Amino acid sequence: MWRHIILIGGVLVGDRAAAPSLPLPPGRTTDVTVIVDVGAPLERAVASKYYAQAAAADAELRWADATALYREAVNEWAAAARVQPSRALELAAAKAERERQRSQLLASRALAAQSMGNGSNRFTREPYTHRSDALDEGRLLRAKMMTARAALERLPTGLYARARDRLRESLLAGAGASPTPARMGGEAEIYLLLCATYAAGGEIEAARLARAHVTEAERADPGNTVALAVCAAALGETRAAIAELEIVALHPGPGRSDRFQLRDLYLANDWDRLRGDPKFESLFPR
Repeated sequence: MWRHIILIGGVLVGDRAAAPSLPLPPGRTTDVTVIVDVGAPLERAVASKYYAQAAAADAELRWADATALYREAVNEWAAAARVQPSRALELAAAKAERERQRSQLLASRALAAQSMGNGSNRFTREPYTHRSDALDEGRLLRAKMMTARAALERLPTGLYARARDRLRESLLAGAGASPTPARMGGEAEIYLLLCATYAAGGEIEAARLARAHVTEAERADPGNTVALAVCAAALGETRAAIAELEIVALHPGPGRSDRFQLRDLYLANDWDRLRGDPKFESLFPR
């Protein structure tokens, strides 16, 4: 998805040689990071003064600042839509509002953690409890990682590490409370979200290994369908991702309509590289 290139004396190492646009003194080494292929994020279809700033605040874990900036982006796009309505503006405003809600939740969590003293949190004190809390935060952080990546065209390393570590922690959380901790509720989803996280970070083998922990029975469980799609999309397995999304969109099953609202699902940055594919777009009626 991206490559890290070392430029030595004007020659691309590990790539075909090319004349440098600026000559470098012999022996000088310069690191160049290639822009990440983020696909076609909805929020980049229309201009905004505030959205990229909000995503940058997310990347730096400044949740309260991000909350305020996303609110400004919502207002900006909503005002533009009143003047000249369009689906692109409508979707962008909905996306900004969803990210505002996530940033606000993370800001509240950070404040609660600080109130426990010295920035510690419940997971530090009780490492084997509260799986649901660890997983909820892991979901939020992973979504924020993808949002920042889409807006900034780079993966914020600090946010990546935080999302990855919280998901790993959720595997341990609650293990001491069960005689069979390896198959506590939610573990398949955690491994699939780790798969997507590793893949976004370029750790493809780690991503595939995480998915390998999910049994065939768990893959057949409707509750894991979206997570399977997220993992497949992150690995570039477009057909597999769309096949899973078809199950959610066309055969949601009883009791799942509230959990998997198609509009909210469509806004996720996990599908940015699928946008424009007729099969994908057909699953989300306008």
